[in-house]
Amino acid sequence: MVCLAALVLAACATTPTESPPAESPPTAQAAPPQPPQEVTDALLPPLSLPAPEYDEPRFDIDVADVEARAFFMGLVRDSDYNMVVHPSVTGTISLTLADVTIPEVMEVVRQVYGYEYELTRNGFLVMPARLQARIFHVNYLNLRRDGESQTRVSSGEGFRDREHRPGDTAVISGPRPTGEAFGSRVRTSTESDFWRELEWALTAIVGEGEGRSVVVTPQSNLVLVRGLPSELREAAAYLADVQDSMTRQVILEAKVIEVVLSDGFQAGINWAALGKPASGHEVVIGQTGGGTIFGEDGVSEIAGQTGNLDPRNLSQVDNVLTSAFGGVFSAAISMNDFTAFIELLESQGDVQVLSSPRVSTVNNQKAVIKVGTDEFFVTDISATTVVGTAATTSPNVTLTPFFSGIALDVTPQISREGEVILHIHPTVSEVVDQRKDISLGGETQSVPLALSTVRESDSIVRARSGQIVVIGGMMQESSQDMRGQVPLLGDVPVIGRLFRHQRRSTRKTELVILLRPIVVDHDGVWDRARDSGSERMRELIRSQGM
Repeated sequence: MVCLAALVLAACATTPTESPPAESPPTAQAAPPQPPQEVTDALLPPLSLPAPEYDEPRFDIDVADVEARAFFMGLVRDSDYNMVVHPSVTGTISLTLADVTIPEVMEVVRQVYGYEYELTRNGFLVMPARLQARIFHVNYLNLRRDGESQTRVSSGEGFRDREHRPGDTAVISGPRPTGEAFGSRVRTSTESDFWRELEWALTAIVGEGEGRSVVVTPQSNLVLVRGLPSELREAAAYLADVQDSMTRQVILEAKVIEVVLSDGFQAGINWAALGKPASGHEVVIGQTGGGTIFGEDGVSEIAGQTGNLDPRNLSQVDNVLTSAFGGVFSAAISMNDFTAFIELLESQGDVQVLSSPRVSTVNNQKAVIKVGTDEFFVTDISATTVVGTAATTSPNVTLTPFFSGIALDVTPQISREGEVILHIHPTVSEVVDQRKDISLGGETQSVPLALSTVRESDSIVRARSGQIVVIGGMMQESSQDMRGQVPLLGDVPVIGRLFRHQRRSTRKTELVILLRPIVVDHDGVWDRARDSGSERMRELIRSQGM
């Protein structure tokens, strides 16, 4: 029994297992540096949830000839609003409204009965309608702008010589025009005196009654208006609309292109081919300029030409008599890329981009782009004769600068919907020196005069933001005589003709103005314009091998 008990105890004994060595605690690693709190707030701005809107209780109200003070005090009874009524508020109120809130009732009473109130954090304050003064901030430059553009076509003028007596200045040139024989002129002028017009408008709103006044301070961009509360609300609404209209801005991108027409397009660019229905490009063409629009029978050549009036049936544009437009017209094309349009033009001739200006301007403000040079030419010569022991004659010469290059002035009007009405006046002029022999005081002098070649148009078009406006049809034909000969033999008399040849080459070009207005309605427009300008700069640097 003792042995059995020993075996049982031995079986119950457990062999102690060797426990693994205790792991040493990991060495504490250094915590990464934390960015400043300002950086954390900028990268992870605090999440702000909109506060739940308070649902105003709605009710029906029906009162008749209730005293004003009792009406206002009873309106807010058992509500969360407070009401303070001025002691001079009198009168009675009658109204019937359904499903309205307390603020809506107060607004109706103000519009109908003229009781003025103000909602503050403490509640409604009902005040009598009395004169008040309010200051408005108007952001605009303190300046006055005047602009004028003129396009003139004249076939001749009548002149009358200036009267002169012996001993006076003898006039050689510069007669007085007495009248134009034939011609036309388009003159467009703009005048912008914002602060004066603003003062006139506000004075018309508040009136000129007793105590009412308008004080405009352009230097500090402040306007003070004194009038009744209803008049001040109308003035505030007017100033808000004015500020919204003035701050509309547009980026104007232009391309001045000269197309050397191919043999198959000597009559001009085929604009219908650029906007065929299958191409996906919408083209709207219209008349913009004058010219000889009447035929021999006195009937306009535009009669019966409807192809330019239907942008959905562009196959009829080929039949438009461009001579009825004086060779100048405009079009609006739904393309957002100048490059694609220029590639279409290259199918009809050699395209050369003369200028690629870009300018931005605000609503109804003229923007002028001018690239070229001014050269001085003689425009008037007079001779002063002094009679004494010997008569002496001294010439007087008047020099006038003539611009040679590209000029473009544009005035935009931007609507709320993003459409732009543009007054466009492009001019491409080339002035060369032409010498004339003039007899002055018994002597013949060679005088440099200006010979100017001008291609210009004046038109008003309408386009959407991003749409390309095209002004074309300004064609020019130039001839050049070229001569080649065998050296020495070509100069031999008589037989030299056998060793030389002459050839006259004729080149017909058409000037095309592309203009794309882009309304700046958000910051992304400026970002794209900046990126586009940077890309153009990089292309210019690459083309120059820099």
